[in-house]
Amino acid sequence: MAASPFIERAPGTNTGRAWVTALIAVVLLAAAPMLPSGADPHRPGTVVAEIDRFLGEQLRVSAIPGAAVAVTRGDQVLMVRGYGHDSSGEAVTGDSLFRIASLSKSFTALAVMQLVDAGLLHLDDPVQDHLPEFQLADPRADQITVRQLLDHTSGLTDAVVPELSRPQPRTTAEATTSLRSARLASTPGTSWSYHNPNYQVAARLVEVISGEPFDRYLSRHIFEPARMVSSTSTTTDDQPVRGLTGGHVIAYRHAIPAPGLGTFSVGDGGVVSSAADMARWLIVHANRGQAPDGTRIVSGLGLRVLHTPSAPRVGYALGWATHGPAGAPTRLDHSGSLLTFTSEEALWPASGYGVVLLFNAGSPMMLDQTAIVHGVFDIIEGTAPPSSGPRLAATLDTVLAAVTLAALTLGACGVVRAARWARRRRAAPLHTVLGLLPAVMVLGAGAAFPRLAEAWIERDVTWRAAAYGWPALVVFVLAGLLAAAATLLARGWQWWRTAGADLHVDQPAEDIAIGSVGCDTGHLAGVNTPVPVHARQQ
Repeated sequence: MAASPFIERAPGTNTGRAWVTALIAVVLLAAAPMLPSGADPHRPGTVVAEIDRFLGEQLRVSAIPGAAVAVTRGDQVLMVRGYGHDSSGEAVTGDSLFRIASLSKSFTALAVMQLVDAGLLHLDDPVQDHLPEFQLADPRADQITVRQLLDHTSGLTDAVVPELSRPQPRTTAEATTSLRSARLASTPGTSWSYHNPNYQVAARLVEVISGEPFDRYLSRHIFEPARMVSSTSTTTDDQPVRGLTGGHVIAYRHAIPAPGLGTFSVGDGGVVSSAADMARWLIVHANRGQAPDGTRIVSGLGLRVLHTPSAPRVGYALGWATHGPAGAPTRLDHSGSLLTFTSEEALWPASGYGVVLLFNAGSPMMLDQTAIVHGVFDIIEGTAPPSSGPRLAATLDTVLAAVTLAALTLGACGVVRAARWARRRRAAPLHTVLGLLPAVMVLGAGAAFPRLAEAWIERDVTWRAAAYGWPALVVFVLAGLLAAAATLLARGWQWWRTAGADLHVDQPAEDIAIGSVGCDTGHLAGVNTPVPVHARQQ
């Protein structure tokens, strides 16, 4: 999987992402004083020192085990450094390998642009002109252009092609032909929706036109000329790579080593690289398409096209998000998440700065990484970052731990009080239904959790992906399901046991709730607690 459903930051209109980003922005702005008036925010020594200090402080208080950073300016590497440790306990360095997730899209887009430079295709060619196997169950498929694959306006979305829950393809050819039953969510070119299979088809396009497997193409035409000596491309997000250790998920402030989901990731998220190699990649983009030694990787015109937004209304270019005026973006960036690895790359055209941040862990909604990334952006843009560490994810996990315990307690109360509940409701059918309804609603909402999450973030969500993306949230949902199911089963069993009994007890209003807080100590002995004689109606 090239991008986490919890959550990869890219431009769009998604309400859930917007609220999360706005919350982080408010916290950061409130805590961020301006740099002293005598400081030059664009002086390389100042920037490097501030970033090094900031990252050291932030990662010490974060649960993220390890990270690496590269900072460049123009064709110069200013900083390459690692922090923390990997999953084997070894220190992270600038040469440590990471899965860079959706930063891979910028490589796929550049590979396509190289074919454009060679005159082998045009961005506005219909995909089917070069890739006849690209067929959909929609007559508008022949309108989809190469550009629309790269700027996510093809009309394909996670709603019509659920990339995580579908059977995973094994090759780019299979990824392309597996779309034959798909219909478009919108007319090509009219709306934007971030969708990883777009880039899997683009990778297949590169293979067919170049006559080379995609990983070999990247190695020969990008990695080797750019002197990215440690970089490679993988087929799935759990494919072993020599020198690459595993990533982590974070739950309750603890980093837990975890393998990838095994999701197909060619073209959209399969590149493995290091901070040192990614510094060379930034230089290609800041140096008019040339590697540090002057080797031409892509034409200057092609590079400008890659950096120019073409998606309607969202500022997405080709493998890069843009900020500021469409014709002169103030910043280019892209984030990536494979749930066990996260990443960020950014360029500032005016100042010439570039930065890559690589993390060997996910975090709930990428909150920790987003706070750190925004702080680094602040430094480069001349604003002092906040001094407090990334604590929002830990705070939310603490809250979820508390409500998880509360849900389990209520479930236990529901089970313990089931016999009493059944005896009192035999003569009150309406109250019986009302008493069961809250538990039924909890079961329904819990079972629909992946679909509810999809409606919020507008991406395909599976239980396993959700468990990786936000373990504490999934534990809470499962605790709620367990509590509701246990309460229903206990009440149903006790109600059945009392069938035929002639019990007519008035219904206390407070007992309608699924599990009233405060299990009555008089009933903690279990389901055989006798009913007082005076309460029986003969």
